[in-house]
Amino acid sequence: FPFVVILLFTSSARAVDLDRLFPQVVEEIFFAELRHNAGNERAVFVMLAGEEKVFYLRYASEKFVLRGYLTREDEKHLAPAIKKSNGTVLSPRKQNGEPLYEKGYAFTGTLPTKNGAGSEFIYVPHQFKNQPNDAFVCDYGYLEINIEQNWQAGHNELESLFKELFGSHARLSRLVKLNQYYLYRDNYWGPVDAVKDQTSDCLIFSLVHKATLNKAIADHEVKIVKDQELVTNLIAQEKFLYSQDMRLKLGMVPGFVKINWQYIDNTDIGSGQNQLVFLSTGPGINYFDDPWQKSRTNVPCPRLIFHREIANLDKMQFYPTYSIEPEAKGVGRLAAINHFQQQNQSKLDLSRTVVWSTARLKRSSLVTIEDLLCRYGLTNDNPNLTPGFEFAGRFYNGNPVNNEIRIYQSAAVRDYLTTVLTPAGTAGMYQQAYCKELANSCRHWEYNCGIHYSKLFAEAIESTDKGFRATWLMLQLKESHPTLFRILTEAQRRARTKAFIKIADKVSLLASKAGRTFFLTPHFRHYRSLDQQRNQLWLNYLEACRTGDENNARKLFAEYSDLYHHLETLCR
Repeated sequence: FPFVVILLFTSSARAVDLDRLFPQVVEEIFFAELRHNAGNERAVFVMLAGEEKVFYLRYASEKFVLRGYLTREDEKHLAPAIKKSNGTVLSPRKQNGEPLYEKGYAFTGTLPTKNGAGSEFIYVPHQFKNQPNDAFVCDYGYLEINIEQNWQAGHNELESLFKELFGSHARLSRLVKLNQYYLYRDNYWGPVDAVKDQTSDCLIFSLVHKATLNKAIADHEVKIVKDQELVTNLIAQEKFLYSQDMRLKLGMVPGFVKINWQYIDNTDIGSGQNQLVFLSTGPGINYFDDPWQKSRTNVPCPRLIFHREIANLDKMQFYPTYSIEPEAKGVGRLAAINHFQQQNQSKLDLSRTVVWSTARLKRSSLVTIEDLLCRYGLTNDNPNLTPGFEFAGRFYNGNPVNNEIRIYQSAAVRDYLTTVLTPAGTAGMYQQAYCKELANSCRHWEYNCGIHYSKLFAEAIESTDKGFRATWLMLQLKESHPTLFRILTEAQRRARTKAFIKIADKVSLLASKAGRTFFLTPHFRHYRSLDQQRNQLWLNYLEACRTGDENNARKLFAEYSDLYHHLETLCR
């Protein structure tokens, strides 16, 4: 009976139209909001030589700042005045004004704008003096314009600026498929990537990021507090997991940060990968709860679990194990991972760009790695980094739990985060901090990606890697094996840790024999159907928020809250 009621209740939920065209409004209110929200970016959509490009505009230090990236093809349309300007050593600055590094060359100078205000530019060309630019991969094609305060900000002025940069090749987009960029967001702030496929339809597992910033803190109590503060800040303040490169571009790198040039080829920046945010599929990577290659003595770091639909984004790259697996060093690692993407790469220098996975490769690779993870053991807490395994007909010197799903520049925490797996006994402090930061900040403050904060933070049965993996498996069983899920939740409620671990290990053994088909039960299909309807109603609500349809937003949120609690009751 409850199933029938819920299906009827949600039958009116429609799919958000990803192809719906919205006018791009870049008028007085747009610039006023940027001034009011100093430091926060908005995307600006531009047609450049017939292709849509995304630039970003923010207001910081009493001026507007425009930034973006150009491909080699885009660079051909850049104004000759820029490409003939002064060449200087590129030296991006930390928060204290010191350069983090000095490497490669950039063009710098001043462009006149329509009303005469000076626009200082910096552009990092792909080549310098007919030779490959000796810059880091993350900097190739980077363009930044700093516009003085007396710029008369407006649509025409911004369009004129793009004309100065690209001549007749560029114009502001009049209509944009905004739902593709902001599907899981209630506003138009922050970095974006477009939804381009439906990879998530074939996935069982969600994508996970281990928040490892505090891995070097040995004091357990201090680390637990620091980790909680980190996660709360990501949700409530930063709202995005930014790449190392993006944090530098946005002026977020502290003064104490330094590059160890002795080991530069073993760093993300030296191997051309610091513009990526690293996720994985399955229960999470088996390292970096402690410093690199140190024995396990620390409290495990929180696992941030993202909605499966984050896998539908355009700029994503998959690799079946960790990125230090290739024999090559430095940018040779990037080249090896690019080669794995199996695209037509004859015209590409694989050591100087990122080749994104096709939808077909994402689907086939993620399904394959899910099966491999099941057979490896979902509660297998062996710290071995290099047991070796076969994937798609090739042997890899690594561990499948350390697979990488690499997202370009940022992962939206407020948009896509559905669960935070925390150490034992800490969910309460996470919930309390969440409420303190977000209470009454908006209508739906209690929900993150449609999940109520009371369910957002899930405690591990014990604060060990085994405990985290076993609890992750319990959460997975909620969708496929409700009886096993209830047995494990009851064991956790009664603090029967040994029984919990033993049952989880038995379930893991069953999954290792059956592979990913273990989870493809009739209940799984029915659960996914209901959850899809819930999620669709949430996306309808977010669209109403974005478009300012207050009456519809209020109505949809009431419907969503009712449905959410109905489903939670049913699952119990």
